Amino acid sequence: MAFSLVQRLKMIGFSVYFNRRMWITSFVFVAFILLLIIYGNYIMNQPERGVIYEEKDWIEYEIKKDYQKTTKERDRDKLLVEYEAAKRTLSKIFQKPAVQRAPDVIGIGVEKCGTGALRSLLRMHPMIKVAPKEPHFFERPYLYKLGLKAYTPMLAKVLPHEISFEKTPAYFNWRLTVPERLRELVPKAKLLLVLCDPTKRTYSDYFQETLMHNLEEKTTFEQMVDDLLLYSANLTAKMNESESEMVYIEQLFEKNSTNHILTTGLYYYHLLRWYKVFNNSDIYIVDGEELIANPAKVIKEVQDFLHIPEFVLPENIPKGPSGFSCFAKPLVVERNGVLVAGTARTSCMTGKGRTRKGAWGVANPEYMEKLRLFFAPFNEKLYKLLGRRFNW
Repeated sequence: MAFSLVQRLKMIGFSVYFNRRMWITSFVFVAFILLLIIYGNYIMNQPERGVIYEEKDWIEYEIKKDYQKTTKERDRDKLLVEYEAAKRTLSKIFQKPAVQRAPDVIGIGVEKCGTGALRSLLRMHPMIKVAPKEPHFFERPYLYKLGLKAYTPMLAKVLPHEISFEKTPAYFNWRLTVPERLRELVPKAKLLLVLCDPTKRTYSDYFQETLMHNLEEKTTFEQMVDDLLLYSANLTAKMNESESEMVYIEQLFEKNSTNHILTTGLYYYHLLRWYKVFNNSDIYIVDGEELIANPAKVIKEVQDFLHIPEFVLPENIPKGPSGFSCFAKPLVVERNGVLVAGTARTSCMTGKGRTRKGAWGVANPEYMEKLRLFFAPFNEKLYKLLGRRFNW
Protein backbone atom coordinates (compact mmCIF):
# COMPACT_ATOMS: atom_id res chain seq x y z
CA MET A 1 0.00 0.00 0.00
CA ALA A 2 1.42 3.34 -1.06
CA PHE A 3 1.91 6.08 1.54
CA SER A 4 1.61 9.71 0.78
CA LEU A 5 4.53 12.07 1.42
CA VAL A 6 2.73 13.56 4.42
CA GLN A 7 2.18 10.15 5.98
CA ARG A 8 5.86 9.20 5.50
CA LEU A 9 7.04 12.41 7.21
CA LYS A 10 4.69 11.76 10.14
CA MET A 11 6.07 8.23 10.54
CA ILE A 12 9.70 9.45 10.50
CA GLY A 13 8.88 12.12 13.11
CA PHE A 14 7.25 9.56 15.41
CA SER A 15 10.27 7.27 15.15
CA VAL A 16 12.68 10.08 16.07
CA TYR A 17 10.41 11.16 18.91
CA PHE A 18 10.15 7.57 20.20
CA ASN A 19 13.94 7.03 20.02
CA ARG A 20 14.56 10.30 21.90
CA ARG A 21 12.17 9.29 24.70
CA MET A 22 13.78 5.87 24.88
CA TRP A 23 17.30 7.35 25.23
CA ILE A 24 16.19 9.85 27.88
CA THR A 25 14.42 7.13 29.85
CA SER A 26 17.46 4.86 29.62
CA PHE A 27 19.79 7.67 30.75
CA VAL A 28 17.61 8.48 33.76
CA PHE A 29 17.42 4.81 34.72
CA VAL A 30 21.22 4.32 34.48
CA ALA A 31 21.87 7.53 36.44
CA PHE A 32 19.44 6.36 39.13
CA ILE A 33 21.23 3.01 39.41
CA LEU A 34 24.62 4.75 39.65
CA LEU A 35 23.34 7.05 42.39
CA LEU A 36 22.06 4.03 44.32
CA ILE A 37 25.47 2.36 44.01
CA ILE A 38 27.32 5.52 45.12
CA TYR A 39 24.94 6.04 48.05
CA GLY A 40 25.27 2.38 49.03
CA ASN A 41 29.06 2.62 49.02
CA TYR A 42 28.84 5.82 51.07
CA ILE A 43 26.60 4.14 53.65
CA MET A 44 28.80 1.04 53.73
CA ASN A 45 31.90 3.16 54.39
CA GLN A 46 30.35 5.22 57.17
CA PRO A 47 31.36 4.32 60.75
CA GLU A 48 28.70 2.52 62.76
CA ARG A 49 27.11 4.98 65.18
CA GLY A 50 25.26 4.73 68.48
CA VAL A 51 24.78 6.20 71.94
CA ILE A 52 25.92 4.91 75.34
CA TYR A 53 25.50 6.18 78.88
CA GLU A 54 28.86 6.82 80.51
CA GLU A 55 30.12 9.07 83.30
CA LYS A 56 26.63 10.42 84.03
CA ASP A 57 26.09 11.50 80.44
CA TRP A 58 24.91 10.20 77.08
CA ILE A 59 27.84 9.86 74.71
CA GLU A 60 27.57 9.47 70.96
CA TYR A 61 30.10 7.05 69.55
CA GLU A 62 31.22 5.70 66.21
CA ILE A 63 33.01 2.50 65.22
CA LYS A 64 35.29 2.52 62.19
CA LYS A 65 35.47 -0.37 59.79
CA ASP A 66 38.65 -2.35 60.35
CA TYR A 67 40.09 -1.46 56.92
CA GLN A 68 39.61 2.25 57.73
CA LYS A 69 41.97 2.07 60.72
CA THR A 70 45.71 2.55 60.77
CA THR A 71 47.92 -0.28 61.99
CA LYS A 72 48.45 1.56 65.29
CA GLU A 73 44.69 1.97 65.72
CA ARG A 74 44.08 -1.73 65.13
CA ASP A 75 46.77 -2.68 67.67
CA ARG A 76 45.49 -0.14 70.17
CA ASP A 77 41.88 -1.26 69.78
CA LYS A 78 42.81 -4.89 70.43
CA LEU A 79 44.59 -3.88 73.65
CA LEU A 80 41.74 -1.56 74.63
CA VAL A 81 39.19 -4.37 74.30
CA GLU A 82 41.42 -6.68 76.35
CA TYR A 83 41.70 -3.98 79.01
CA GLU A 84 37.94 -3.49 79.19
CA ALA A 85 37.34 -7.24 79.38
CA ALA A 86 39.88 -7.58 82.20
CA LYS A 87 38.32 -4.63 84.03
CA ARG A 88 34.89 -6.25 83.90
CA THR A 89 36.28 -9.56 85.10
CA LEU A 90 38.08 -7.95 88.05
CA SER A 91 34.94 -6.04 88.90
CA LYS A 92 33.00 -9.31 89.17
CA ILE A 93 35.71 -10.96 91.25
CA PHE A 94 36.35 -8.21 93.78
CA GLN A 95 33.00 -6.40 93.55
CA LYS A 96 34.55 -3.13 94.73
CA PRO A 97 32.84 0.11 93.72
CA ALA A 98 34.74 3.14 92.47
CA VAL A 99 35.87 5.38 95.33
CA GLN A 100 37.24 8.90 95.80
CA ARG A 101 40.85 8.65 96.95
CA ALA A 102 44.04 10.70 96.90
CA PRO A 103 45.12 11.55 93.36
CA ASP A 104 47.87 9.77 91.48
CA VAL A 105 48.60 12.74 89.21
CA ILE A 106 48.28 16.47 89.93
CA GLY A 107 48.51 19.36 87.49
CA ILE A 108 50.25 22.05 89.51
CA GLY A 109 50.28 24.89 86.96
CA VAL A 110 50.91 27.29 85.38
CA GLU A 111 47.87 29.55 85.21
CA LYS A 112 47.09 30.83 81.67
CA CYS A 113 49.50 28.38 80.03
CA GLY A 114 47.05 25.77 78.71
CA THR A 115 46.28 23.62 81.76
CA GLY A 116 42.67 23.34 80.57
CA ALA A 117 43.83 21.90 77.25
CA LEU A 118 46.02 19.38 79.10
CA ARG A 119 43.05 18.38 81.26
CA SER A 120 40.99 17.80 78.09
CA LEU A 121 43.74 15.60 76.68
CA LEU A 122 43.98 13.50 79.83
CA ARG A 123 40.20 13.04 79.98
CA MET A 124 40.47 11.16 76.69
CA HIS A 125 42.46 8.33 78.26
CA PRO A 126 40.18 5.45 79.39
CA MET A 127 42.32 4.84 82.50
CA ILE A 128 42.36 8.46 83.74
CA LYS A 129 39.49 9.96 85.74
CA VAL A 130 39.52 13.73 86.13
CA ALA A 131 38.22 15.74 89.08
CA PRO A 132 35.13 17.74 88.07
CA LYS A 133 36.53 21.05 89.38
CA GLU A 134 39.79 22.59 90.57
CA PRO A 135 39.95 21.75 94.32
CA HIS A 136 42.35 24.58 95.32
CA PHE A 137 43.07 22.42 98.36
CA PHE A 138 46.76 22.82 99.12
CA GLU A 139 46.98 26.62 98.90
CA ARG A 140 44.06 27.12 101.28
CA PRO A 141 45.13 26.52 104.92
CA TYR A 142 41.58 26.19 106.22
CA LEU A 143 40.99 23.26 103.83
CA TYR A 144 44.39 21.63 104.22
CA LYS A 145 44.13 21.34 108.00
CA LEU A 146 41.04 19.13 107.52
CA GLY A 147 43.15 16.49 105.75
CA LEU A 148 42.17 13.85 103.21
CA LYS A 149 38.59 13.67 104.47
CA ALA A 150 38.09 17.17 103.03
CA TYR A 151 40.21 16.57 99.92
CA THR A 152 38.97 13.29 98.48
CA PRO A 153 35.28 14.32 98.13
CA MET A 154 36.49 16.88 95.55
CA LEU A 155 38.03 14.19 93.35
CA ALA A 156 36.79 11.69 90.78
CA LYS A 157 35.61 8.19 91.67
CA VAL A 158 38.13 5.60 90.51
CA LEU A 159 38.64 1.85 90.55
CA PRO A 160 41.93 0.42 91.95
CA HIS A 161 43.59 0.18 88.53
CA GLU A 162 42.49 3.65 87.37
CA ILE A 163 44.35 6.95 87.72
CA SER A 164 42.89 9.85 89.66
CA PHE A 165 43.83 13.31 88.33
CA GLU A 166 43.21 16.82 89.55
CA LYS A 167 44.65 20.12 88.42
CA THR A 168 44.86 23.41 90.25
CA PRO A 169 47.28 25.79 88.48
CA ALA A 170 47.55 28.02 91.56
CA TYR A 171 49.56 25.33 93.38
CA PHE A 172 52.72 26.22 91.45
CA ASN A 173 53.14 29.79 92.61
CA TRP A 174 50.76 30.44 95.53
CA ARG A 175 51.96 29.97 99.13
CA LEU A 176 55.49 28.90 99.97
CA THR A 177 54.30 25.83 101.88
CA VAL A 178 52.29 24.19 99.07
CA PRO A 179 55.04 21.75 97.90
CA GLU A 180 55.60 20.50 101.47
CA ARG A 181 51.87 20.13 102.07
CA LEU A 182 51.40 18.20 98.87
CA ARG A 183 54.36 15.94 99.59
CA GLU A 184 53.06 15.21 103.06
CA LEU A 185 49.55 14.25 102.01
CA VAL A 186 50.17 12.61 98.60
CA PRO A 187 53.88 11.63 98.63
CA LYS A 188 53.68 9.31 95.60
CA ALA A 189 51.86 11.71 93.28
CA LYS A 190 53.27 12.48 89.84
CA LEU A 191 53.17 16.17 88.91
CA LEU A 192 52.46 17.83 85.56
CA LEU A 193 53.57 21.40 84.93
CA VAL A 194 52.76 23.49 81.84
CA LEU A 195 55.12 26.39 81.15
CA CYS A 196 54.63 29.07 78.51
CA ASP A 197 56.07 32.41 77.43
CA PRO A 198 55.90 34.47 80.65
CA THR A 199 55.41 37.72 78.71
CA LYS A 200 52.33 36.44 76.86
CA ARG A 201 51.15 34.77 80.06
CA THR A 202 51.26 38.10 81.92
CA TYR A 203 49.19 39.78 79.22
CA SER A 204 46.61 36.98 79.37
CA ASP A 205 46.51 37.07 83.17
CA TYR A 206 45.89 40.81 83.12
CA PHE A 207 42.59 40.26 81.31
CA GLN A 208 41.72 37.33 83.55
CA GLU A 209 42.11 39.47 86.67
CA THR A 210 40.16 42.31 85.08
CA LEU A 211 37.26 39.98 84.28
CA MET A 212 37.33 38.68 87.85
CA HIS A 213 37.31 42.27 89.12
CA ASN A 214 40.60 41.81 90.96
CA LEU A 215 41.87 44.76 88.93
CA GLU A 216 39.95 47.93 88.38
CA GLU A 217 38.53 48.02 84.86
CA LYS A 218 40.07 51.45 84.30
CA THR A 219 43.56 50.04 84.97
CA THR A 220 45.24 49.82 81.58
CA PHE A 221 47.76 47.16 80.67
CA GLU A 222 50.43 49.85 80.51
CA GLN A 223 49.60 51.14 84.00
CA MET A 224 49.68 47.62 85.39
CA VAL A 225 53.07 46.84 83.86
CA ASP A 226 54.61 50.07 85.14
CA ASP A 227 53.24 49.43 88.64
CA LEU A 228 54.35 45.81 88.79
CA LEU A 229 57.83 46.50 87.47
CA LEU A 230 58.18 49.24 90.08
CA TYR A 231 57.13 46.89 92.90
CA SER A 232 59.46 44.18 91.57
CA ALA A 233 62.50 46.37 90.96
CA ASN A 234 64.60 44.60 93.60
CA LEU A 235 64.12 41.16 92.08
CA THR A 236 67.01 41.60 89.65
CA ALA A 237 69.31 42.51 92.53
CA LYS A 238 68.11 39.53 94.56
CA MET A 239 68.15 36.94 91.78
CA ASN A 240 71.37 35.32 93.02
CA GLU A 241 70.35 35.19 96.67
CA SER A 242 69.04 31.64 96.74
CA GLU A 243 67.28 31.82 100.09
CA SER A 244 65.70 35.24 99.85
CA GLU A 245 64.11 35.60 96.41
CA MET A 246 61.00 33.49 97.10
CA VAL A 247 60.51 35.25 100.43
CA TYR A 248 60.68 38.55 98.59
CA ILE A 249 58.19 37.32 95.97
CA GLU A 250 55.85 36.25 98.77
CA GLN A 251 56.21 39.66 100.38
CA LEU A 252 55.28 41.28 97.08
CA PHE A 253 52.13 39.17 97.04
CA GLU A 254 51.26 40.12 100.60
CA LYS A 255 51.80 43.78 99.76
CA ASN A 256 49.58 43.62 96.67
CA SER A 257 47.96 40.34 95.63
CA THR A 258 47.86 41.33 91.96
CA ASN A 259 51.66 41.13 91.91
CA HIS A 260 51.22 37.46 91.05
CA ILE A 261 50.27 38.57 87.51
CA LEU A 262 53.96 39.31 87.07
CA THR A 263 55.74 37.05 89.55
CA THR A 264 53.99 33.87 88.38
CA GLY A 265 56.26 34.09 85.33
CA LEU A 266 59.39 33.78 87.48
CA TYR A 267 59.33 30.04 86.86
CA TYR A 268 62.92 29.45 87.96
CA TYR A 269 62.31 30.39 91.60
CA HIS A 270 58.97 28.64 91.88
CA LEU A 271 60.41 25.47 90.35
CA LEU A 272 63.39 25.52 92.69
CA ARG A 273 61.14 25.14 95.73
CA TRP A 274 59.31 22.20 94.09
CA TYR A 275 62.62 20.53 93.26
CA LYS A 276 63.65 20.83 96.90
CA VAL A 277 60.67 18.69 97.89
CA PHE A 278 60.06 16.40 94.88
CA ASN A 279 62.50 14.48 92.72
CA ASN A 280 62.99 16.06 89.31
CA SER A 281 61.83 12.78 87.76
CA ASP A 282 58.43 13.16 89.46
CA ILE A 283 57.66 16.46 87.71
CA TYR A 284 56.96 16.38 83.98
CA ILE A 285 57.22 19.75 82.25
CA VAL A 286 55.02 20.44 79.21
CA ASP A 287 55.83 23.20 76.74
CA GLY A 288 52.60 25.22 76.56
CA GLU A 289 53.24 26.34 72.98
CA GLU A 290 53.77 22.72 71.89
CA LEU A 291 50.62 21.72 73.76
CA ILE A 292 48.61 23.98 71.44
CA ALA A 293 50.58 23.31 68.25
CA ASN A 294 51.15 19.56 68.62
CA PRO A 295 48.92 18.02 71.35
CA ALA A 296 49.40 14.52 69.93
CA LYS A 297 53.12 14.67 70.74
CA VAL A 298 52.41 15.98 74.24
CA ILE A 299 49.85 13.29 75.14
CA LYS A 300 52.20 10.56 73.90
CA GLU A 301 54.97 11.88 76.16
CA VAL A 302 52.61 12.19 79.12
CA GLN A 303 51.40 8.60 78.66
CA ASP A 304 55.05 7.48 78.63
CA PHE A 305 55.76 9.53 81.77
CA LEU A 306 52.83 7.92 83.60
CA HIS A 307 53.77 4.42 82.33
CA ILE A 308 50.29 3.72 80.97
CA PRO A 309 49.23 2.19 77.62
CA GLU A 310 49.17 4.54 74.65
CA PHE A 311 45.40 4.47 74.24
CA VAL A 312 45.27 8.06 72.89
CA LEU A 313 46.81 8.25 69.40
CA PRO A 314 47.45 11.14 67.00
CA GLU A 315 44.51 9.82 64.95
CA ASN A 316 42.25 10.78 67.86
CA ILE A 317 43.36 14.44 67.82
CA PRO A 318 42.64 16.01 64.41
CA LYS A 319 42.88 19.74 63.79
CA GLY A 320 39.55 21.55 63.72
CA PRO A 321 38.42 24.21 61.22
CA SER A 322 38.98 26.97 63.79
CA GLY A 323 42.62 25.97 64.28
CA PHE A 324 42.02 24.39 67.68
CA SER A 325 42.43 20.66 68.23
CA CYS A 326 39.53 18.23 68.20
CA PHE A 327 39.25 15.12 70.36
CA ALA A 328 37.78 11.68 69.75
CA LYS A 329 37.98 9.74 73.02
CA PRO A 330 38.70 5.99 72.65
CA LEU A 331 36.07 3.77 74.29
CA VAL A 332 34.65 0.25 74.25
CA VAL A 333 31.01 -0.64 73.60
CA GLU A 334 29.16 -3.94 73.70
CA ARG A 335 27.50 -4.98 70.44
CA ASN A 336 25.42 -8.17 70.57
CA GLY A 337 27.43 -9.46 73.51
CA VAL A 338 30.79 -8.66 71.89
CA LEU A 339 33.14 -5.88 73.05
CA VAL A 340 34.11 -3.53 70.23
CA ALA A 341 36.50 -0.57 70.29
CA GLY A 342 35.33 2.79 68.99
CA THR A 343 35.60 6.49 69.72
CA ALA A 344 33.31 9.16 71.06
CA ARG A 345 32.07 11.54 68.39
CA THR A 346 34.69 14.18 67.65
CA SER A 347 34.36 17.44 69.57
CA CYS A 348 36.54 20.49 69.02
CA MET A 349 38.00 22.90 71.53
CA THR A 350 37.19 26.57 71.27
CA GLY A 351 39.38 29.38 72.52
CA LYS A 352 38.17 31.70 75.23
CA GLY A 353 38.62 34.46 72.70
CA ARG A 354 40.58 36.83 74.93
CA THR A 355 44.20 37.08 73.92
CA ARG A 356 44.96 34.12 71.65
CA LYS A 357 42.21 35.04 69.17
CA GLY A 358 42.74 38.77 69.51
CA ALA A 359 39.31 39.62 70.92
CA TRP A 360 40.96 42.07 73.32
CA GLY A 361 43.06 43.71 70.68
CA VAL A 362 46.84 43.68 70.30
CA ALA A 363 49.12 44.33 73.27
CA ASN A 364 51.20 47.48 73.27
CA PRO A 365 54.49 46.25 71.72
CA GLU A 366 56.57 48.72 73.76
CA TYR A 367 55.23 47.28 77.03
CA MET A 368 55.50 43.71 75.84
CA GLU A 369 59.16 44.44 75.15
CA LYS A 370 59.53 45.84 78.67
CA LEU A 371 58.21 42.56 80.03
CA ARG A 372 60.46 40.49 77.78
CA LEU A 373 63.52 42.36 79.00
CA PHE A 374 62.42 41.89 82.60
CA PHE A 375 61.87 38.14 82.24
CA ALA A 376 64.94 37.44 80.05
CA PRO A 377 67.55 36.89 82.83
CA PHE A 378 65.13 34.76 84.86
CA ASN A 379 64.35 32.65 81.77
CA GLU A 380 68.07 32.03 81.26
CA LYS A 381 68.35 30.69 84.81
CA LEU A 382 65.38 28.41 84.10
CA TYR A 383 66.95 27.07 80.89
CA LYS A 384 70.14 26.28 82.76
CA LEU A 385 68.22 24.53 85.54
CA LEU A 386 66.23 22.35 83.10
CA GLY A 387 68.95 21.80 80.50
CA ARG A 388 66.51 22.79 77.76
CA ARG A 389 65.43 26.00 76.06
CA PHE A 390 62.00 27.25 75.13
CA ASN A 391 61.20 29.52 72.20
CA TRP A 392 60.45 32.56 74.37
